[in-house]
Amino acid sequence: LHACELFGKDAMLAMPQALAVELFHNFSLIHDDIMDLAPIRRGVPTVHKKFNQTIAILSGDAMLVVAYKYLVQADQALLAGLLNVFNNCAIKVCEGQQLDMNFEKYAELNVADYLNMIELKTATLIAASLQLGAMIAGAGIHDAAHLYNFGKQLGISFQLKDDWLDSFGNTQKVGKQTGGDIIQNKKTFLLVEALNCSDAETKRQLEYWYQPGQFNHEEKVAAVLQLFNKSGISERTQQATNWYFEEALKHLEQLALPSKDKDVLETWARQILDRDY
Repeated sequence: LHACELFGKDAMLAMPQALAVELFHNFSLIHDDIMDLAPIRRGVPTVHKKFNQTIAILSGDAMLVVAYKYLVQADQALLAGLLNVFNNCAIKVCEGQQLDMNFEKYAELNVADYLNMIELKTATLIAASLQLGAMIAGAGIHDAAHLYNFGKQLGISFQLKDDWLDSFGNTQKVGKQTGGDIIQNKKTFLLVEALNCSDAETKRQLEYWYQPGQFNHEEKVAAVLQLFNKSGISERTQQATNWYFEEALKHLEQLALPSKDKDVLETWARQILDRDY
């Protein structure tokens, strides 16, 4: 909606596509929660927990279909381009989720692989959202591309902040189980970075806590956070988050828009970066 306004059109012109993105996003969250066995989303029970897995799967499927019903509510001349951007985004999100699931089985993982995964799973959706809005408003190819890349870099920054919040955030504000990624043995940036930069003993202890087995959840989270703190992982994650945010701003600077309009977009981006939930 904001991307559409940036290029001089009424935000409501892009409302159907905005609804399509939101429906697709929530469809993916419902299915992700099933795969991750997540009990809480946004401070309330996940769909499969409140109802059951069958209802959650079918609800997500239906939301995807409805998303396309909204997506195609646009000028006929724009449909091919909108569908191409949306479909490429949807495929990348699914590829990213599969990589995320695959990573749980990998004994070793490097930071580059992890960053590629979150670019696909998370950043692509933010990037595509901005690009769709620009397309609806008739923005030029140059500006639409820079807006996409702005969203991509911002999306990576967003996910790194999300990883940090999962371990170091306040449960009531975040709306998810504190240390949920640790409990589920998820390969987040924090873990991958810790395994790559820690001394041999710290790495051995991390591998112990992340091996398959039945650990007391509170004990496991406390032990892993202590190891993260020992290796300075909180600070390293925040540094990486800020680096990708600055990369996003470089693309924002390239937009052929008045400074006041770009300032509004930067303010919105900083709200994402500085959030505590």
